[in-house]
Amino acid sequence: MDNLTHSLVGALLGQMGLKRKTGLAMPTLIIAANIPDIDAITTLLGGQQHLALRRGLTHGPIAMLVLPLLLWGTMLAFDRWQTKQGKRPEKRLPVHKGWLLALAYIGCLSHPLFDWFNSYGIRLLEPFSSQWFYGDTLFIIDIWLWA
Repeated sequence: MDNLTHSLVGALLGQMGLKRKTGLAMPTLIIAANIPDIDAITTLLGGQQHLALRRGLTHGPIAMLVLPLLLWGTMLAFDRWQTKQGKRPEKRLPVHKGWLLALAYIGCLSHPLFDWFNSYGIRLLEPFSSQWFYGDTLFIIDIWLWA
């Protein structure tokens, strides 16, 4: 899926009630739903090298364990920084560490699920296996999902 769709999935998860569980829930869900695509930075390599790295390691089981933890730590640090600077919005819910971690995992796990749906596929078992899995249900960019 494209990043707009991943962002919409994260926002939808928040709108389903998860945003009321902790402060910073919405940004955590939206960022988490996109964070496996950090491998897009490989396009800077040019040529076809980046295609060999896309939807692989950052979409596999190790990344699905590590990326949410990194995001969780970043969001906690951001909350502490805002509080220390006196810039934390008064209306924002307090940050509940357990819920914030759970939301980071939920958002992050939504990413390979939606990538699996499309015709491009995903290497779900990278680095243990480079086998591609395809749902072949949707094209990479689907305006019907945007709507």
